[in-house]
Amino acid sequence: MDLEKLLIELQSFSPEKQIESLKALKKTATRKQRKLIQQAAEGAGQPWLKNALLDIANSNKLKVTDEVQTSTSDNLFDIEAVRSEAVSVSIGQILHELEPIIGSINVFAEKEITNFSQSRTKYELEKLNEVLETFEDWRKVEQSPIFKKVKVFDEISKEVDRISPKSKVDINIDVPKNLVYVLSPALLRIIISNALRNAVESSNQATIREKHPIIVRGSSTDSSIWFCIIDDGLGLQNNAEVLLKSRHTTKPGNRGLGLAIIDKAVSSMGGQWKLSNSKPHGAELYFEIPKRDLV
Repeated sequence: MDLEKLLIELQSFSPEKQIESLKALKKTATRKQRKLIQQAAEGAGQPWLKNALLDIANSNKLKVTDEVQTSTSDNLFDIEAVRSEAVSVSIGQILHELEPIIGSINVFAEKEITNFSQSRTKYELEKLNEVLETFEDWRKVEQSPIFKKVKVFDEISKEVDRISPKSKVDINIDVPKNLVYVLSPALLRIIISNALRNAVESSNQATIREKHPIIVRGSSTDSSIWFCIIDDGLGLQNNAEVLLKSRHTTKPGNRGLGLAIIDKAVSSMGGQWKLSNSKPHGAELYFEIPKRDLV
């Protein structure tokens, strides 16, 4: 097996071809080859590729844990925790006031505007509801996470099913269906939801080329669970570091809340994330959450 050649080929493949090649490699790799794959993983440039190769290298010894951990607080008077609680309460109060008002506007607009379903008013109300959803996500990530054993594929499927109708391209899930992990299901859904919204918005932009599906890829290692959301859209409009310093936004004119929410959600579970351009087009959001043990 020429691993150097394999790595070069994987870097140039489309997301679907990468998945196909990695699955084939996982089925055929011998014990000796797995050791070579583990060595090659350390030299892989992209985090998802490193973890995908490690997944193959460890495929004969991975175990699913039945451990369940609940959230604990080391310091009840932690300043950051107090601040988060205050933000959460404030956002909750704002939503409590706004939601019935927007609901009434929607009801009256349907009755009073001719051809409401095709109107600009309906479009603007939908955008307003998306803002409310974003604020609800913000409220949730400011609360202390509750950890439990989660069927990861099922949680991701819920968000994909909810967001798919808004996408002009398919959304494919490449996550083991039997993968169970200890994390916050609410925060996982929020991360996936916000990442998919960004991917869909980018993929829906008109281009002269045919776009590939959005890929939600994930698996586990001995120490963490990792995910990568890859789109084939326009990609980042500037250097990632510059964009993240500018209100955590990837697109000029956006509110810049989506990635800020992802940042908070991933951090709350002790994880890390990275945003970069994908190859040959589009962008990818990678994040990983460390394994949790019982206390």
